Amino acid sequence: MVPVKRPATLVTLFRFMKWMIATDPLRALLSMGLNAVRGVFPTVHVFITARIFSEIIHVYDGTAGTSPLMEWIAIWAALTLLQQAINPIEAIFTEQLRQEMEDRLLRQLQGKAGRLRLEAFERADFHDLLKRARKMAEPGQFHNLIMDFYNTTTGFIRIVSIAALIGVWNVWLLLAIIVVALPDSVASFVQAKSAFFLKRKQTEPERIMNYLSRTVTSKEAAKEVRTFGSAPVLIRWWDRLYWQVADTLYRQERSQQSVRAGLSALGAVGLGAGVAWTAWTVLRGELSAAQFGATLFALQTLKDNVGRVTGRFGYFRDKLLCMEDLFIYLDLGPEEPAGGEELARIGDIRVENVSYRYPTSEKDSLTGISFTLREGERIALIGSNGSGKTTLVKVLLGLYQPVAGSVYYGGRDLSRLDLKQLRMRSAAVFQDFIRYAFTLRDNVGFGKADQAGDMQAVQQASALGGADEVAAGLPSGFETPLTRRFTGGTDLSGGQWQRVAISRAFMRDAPLVVLDEPTAALDPKAETDVFERFAAMAGSRTAILVSHRLGMARLCDRVMVLQDGKLAELGTHEELLAAGGEYARMWGLQSQWYK
Repeated sequence: MVPVKRPATLVTLFRFMKWMIATDPLRALLSMGLNAVRGVFPTVHVFITARIFSEIIHVYDGTAGTSPLMEWIAIWAALTLLQQAINPIEAIFTEQLRQEMEDRLLRQLQGKAGRLRLEAFERADFHDLLKRARKMAEPGQFHNLIMDFYNTTTGFIRIVSIAALIGVWNVWLLLAIIVVALPDSVASFVQAKSAFFLKRKQTEPERIMNYLSRTVTSKEAAKEVRTFGSAPVLIRWWDRLYWQVADTLYRQERSQQSVRAGLSALGAVGLGAGVAWTAWTVLRGELSAAQFGATLFALQTLKDNVGRVTGRFGYFRDKLLCMEDLFIYLDLGPEEPAGGEELARIGDIRVENVSYRYPTSEKDSLTGISFTLREGERIALIGSNGSGKTTLVKVLLGLYQPVAGSVYYGGRDLSRLDLKQLRMRSAAVFQDFIRYAFTLRDNVGFGKADQAGDMQAVQQASALGGADEVAAGLPSGFETPLTRRFTGGTDLSGGQWQRVAISRAFMRDAPLVVLDEPTAALDPKAETDVFERFAAMAGSRTAILVSHRLGMARLCDRVMVLQDGKLAELGTHEELLAAGGEYARMWGLQSQWYK
């Protein structure tokens, strides 16, 4: 699923630049152009400074007047003024570009999650990659990436241009500077890469730490954490993981700083040698006193920029490697196919020899399942926990792709159908349905997002699913937030949430409806009441009702029993009781619940 081979850093850099320009070509090019101009300013300043020094000497020894000196001072002042004017303009362009890029990033990040096949979310390595990709969406991360990119490139331009100017004055001094500066630059590159991959190895421990922290502090876990007194144990686990990660990072940082300290000392010695060499060339008459002064200024400017760029490049390299993870995530497959054959009606659903295996499993969760669900039929899908009921439902809805066999809707292979059309013609309520921290109107309306604001449609769906009764007891009716996290909100009971979830399904006038144990938290009689209400409202729709309890089986036309991922029995309630098999055994154990 997740590729092991990473793209070359230069490939990522060019892709990032291309992506930045594609976001807003005008602002990107203007912003990069202004940063390039900023990069040559120090070199021009050094050159002008040399000319000013030279003219001062000429004025002092009487070989020239003050006019040339004043002209160079005016040029220096104009250049400084231009530099001060460019800085805020460039900052405005960069901020606008950052906002557009961040918006595009978030839309692509979320859009990709919606296009990936559901199997991706069953893999631990996918969640590691997703966490690293999301890092670029954290506040300030994209701003830091752009600023590190500009600071690195601007600093590089400064170094190259100043070095070129020094080379014009003394090529041997330039070569000496390169020899001294090269080890530090290479070390920075290697260390940044090493630091990133160490942090990358820490992704899963950090995800576990985040989970432990959320568990201790979340509202959902608060009651049980307090009842069982598990907070000290969870905090102790978090603390142990924290120091494991911190100790590894500390040891790497200590090693890297020792290397950098040695290289910095070498750089200082090199700078001193450069100054001594420059002084010697003046004494030999190879360099003027004005050029000597400008060279000292250039050497210090060069040293500062090399140190700054080396540090910035380390940060930029780290951000660029994070960008690699983002691009790997955006390139990830397989995605759900777009388009396909048109689905005018659901028709009969035929399942032929279907098997399914989870991506990281060595055993099939479904094996050789075959049956036909007639259009308008209600079928109960029965089985113990872990028998494969939910997996089969996800295969039927096209959320999972079978490893063998096929599913047909109205005689057409599901793999060739337009999945978007299939989902518009189906509605499902899963056991782990979403409890949106929004209003009751939103919670019901999201069953058909393009009509979420249609209050009449929301009220009709709520009347079918029972959310209208929930709304009647809320302080602001359908406009009440269903969470106490927000002002004016409230919490619902489990039964109330199930009515909301079922109402959400009825937002779509879908010919196929699936209830996958959304009432598992209820007692058997209450569950049967919900199913009876649902069955009455389902009308002529094709319906699949999933449960490991049997009270609702009598409401269905047929019953299908799954056992260890295989189809064990299929027939009517009466037929299966008469057969005396697994269904009859389960009914014997549970029948007292429904008397």
